[in-house]
Amino acid sequence: MTAVFVDTNVLVYARDASHPEKQVQAMRWLDALWRTRAGRVGYQVLHEYYSVVTQRLQPGLDCGTARADVRRLLLWEPVPLGA
Repeated sequence: MTAVFVDTNVLVYARDASHPEKQVQAMRWLDALWRTRAGRVGYQVLHEYYSVVTQRLQPGLDCGTARADVRRLLLWEPVPLGA
């Protein structure tokens, strides 16, 4: 099975109601990746996601919801930073 590396923007758009078209597309894509177990992220993506959705997204997510999202994404076995 091919793994698909998901960028921060896709995760943020799935939570960003100010861009409804992009939100729907991102949610569909992420749902497909969950169903096929093909999604992958990096630790840097998780860090960026948490930072953006709690600090820059308007309205932002509360810290508990953002942490729950990150915990769920840990099931995708994040790729460590490295060379």
